Amino acid sequence: MQRSGLILAGGKGTRLGEREKALLIYKDKTLLEKTIDVLGTVVDEVIVSVRDQKQQEAFSKYVQDVRLLCDEHQETGPLGGILEGMRGASGNYVFVVACDMPFIRSDVISFLFNEAVDYDAAIPMWKDGRKEPLHSVYKRERFIPAIERSIQQDDYRVMAAVSQLHDVRFINMDRIQFMDRELVSFSNINTPADLGQIIKKGAYDHE
Repeated sequence: MQRSGLILAGGKGTRLGEREKALLIYKDKTLLEKTIDVLGTVVDEVIVSVRDQKQQEAFSKYVQDVRLLCDEHQETGPLGGILEGMRGASGNYVFVVACDMPFIRSDVISFLFNEAVDYDAAIPMWKDGRKEPLHSVYKRERFIPAIERSIQQDDYRVMAAVSQLHDVRFINMDRIQFMDRELVSFSNINTPADLGQIIKKGAYDHE
């Protein structure tokens, strides 16, 4: 099974004062580089979704052997980026991840790929029912038409597209905790305050 990894980096970072999340520095590397490094140990190709050509040019100096794809659909949130990445991917299954998760782990990603076999998707789920669609594996040929339908309906929620899939494997977090005890894989940066919390959590970074 050929595997692809898709990093969503097209967000505007409004809650970070328009700073590029993907270029924030953590442990002497940008979050983009750190994510690429982890994915490179698990997948056959890495794709980065960017919002426009200007961002594509800014990011190009930080990446090698990685494709940067511009969103065709603007103002559609991450869904537009996922669509372009899925269209450009060569793998049967694609791991989709936001660019602001510094602690993603190769063993968790491999586990999700294995769980996705023969399903339309493998999506982590918290005990309260919340899903993590931006840290999940999708079957490319099934997810593309679901995303296209959602965009045509002007419903840009990722879970709106997921809800159209027929056979999704939801993974309880307690199974992932056998690999990631603190579940730091799902920590992300949305605000300046989050940056401080990320630094503190660095002690749990199992690279």
